[in-house]
Amino acid sequence: MLERPQDIIYMKLLIENWRKYLNEEVKFQEILKLLPEPDLTAKAKVLQQQVLKENPAMRPLSEDELHITLIHQKILEPYSETLKQLRLPPLDEPIILKEPPEKLTAPGKESWVAWVENQDVLKDYVNQVMELVGAPPNPEPSRVFHMSLTNLTGNPRDSVA
Repeated sequence: MLERPQDIIYMKLLIENWRKYLNEEVKFQEILKLLPEPDLTAKAKVLQQQVLKENPAMRPLSEDELHITLIHQKILEPYSETLKQLRLPPLDEPIILKEPPEKLTAPGKESWVAWVENQDVLKDYVNQVMELVGAPPNPEPSRVFHMSLTNLTGNPRDSVA
């Protein structure tokens, strides 16, 4: 329990400023992608280990390749110059990954993904970005946000989703 006045002051400051401590970063690199903050990366690595334990043929995506695609590059092509100059707003809510990871397959491909539990947070963010570039909202109505964890090569471009 907080009893000392300075503890109460520190707790109040932390509560008022907690969003400053989130580190999720959104980057435009042909696609618009969310780079995970350290806690989300750690969670993804735990999920990768779960997959690898049961499926040793899988290869994990490297830590620097882990991301969540927010908007596909084909949709962003007309807005790429604007996006390159735009300072994207921070995402101020933590992302929650569902467990357990799920296997996806396509001809010659196999991936394991973790679906994002709080889809609405990312849908709202995508609409915010689309508004900033002067584009219509909800560019990919069927997109389900996820993080690819493993696939047969470890190359994120070889993932199913």
